[in-house]
Amino acid sequence: MAIAFNIAGPIAMYRRPYTTTSSVSFPLPPPSAVAGLLAGIVGLGNGSHEESCASEYWEEIKGTRIAIAILNPISWYTGTVNFWNLKEPQKSPHIRVKHQFVKNPKYRIYVHGGVEKELRRHLEAGTFIYTPCLGTAYALAEIEYLGYFDIQPVTENKINLSSVLPLLPEHTIEIDIIASKGVFRDKLPFRLTPQRALAENITTLYSASVEGKICLTAWEGLDVTYFGDECIAWFPSW
Repeated sequence: MAIAFNIAGPIAMYRRPYTTTSSVSFPLPPPSAVAGLLAGIVGLGNGSHEESCASEYWEEIKGTRIAIAILNPISWYTGTVNFWNLKEPQKSPHIRVKHQFVKNPKYRIYVHGGVEKELRRHLEAGTFIYTPCLGTAYALAEIEYLGYFDIQPVTENKINLSSVLPLLPEHTIEIDIIASKGVFRDKLPFRLTPQRALAENITTLYSASVEGKICLTAWEGLDVTYFGDECIAWFPSW
């Protein structure tokens, strides 16, 4: 059994780590951001009251695995954020910096194992311990709980993925590019340490079109299941 929920909002911002003040966003929530979202919903503490860079919920979220699907077309919006100028306030009390946001994002998150049971309880009751957001605290999110479903094994030799595809070195993947109508590739942060340092990245593939699916003609080593009538690929467990 596994659970699924949709998360959406007017904007999202998942900052790429190589950008500083002028932030550029990933097009979808990295697994590391989804881990923080799940921890916030169920109320796992991060220990930041004792150490600012602490991220202790990574110990409690072990054994959880997720899948991610993109439901709205990826479109971008550039806005200006007004910051306090702490370095040279005598010159100007504020500095205005451009930020790139995902416009009208909507994603589907699938969760299995680990915090699944506690997460289900909170989603069914609508009791979020911390306010869910799409990356930054001001990108507030609406969550729609979809339910608790059986996951079924996949036996076909050719499949159409509804979700993002995690690509690991041990996978043997063959993609029908014409049937998939194109795919994008991105490297996302996958897991952090309890000190909030990057522990692991993961390469992902996703369809160039929301209506399109990634058509796989070979998928040896990939963890795929049917979730209702959707074929999804699971990220490794944390």
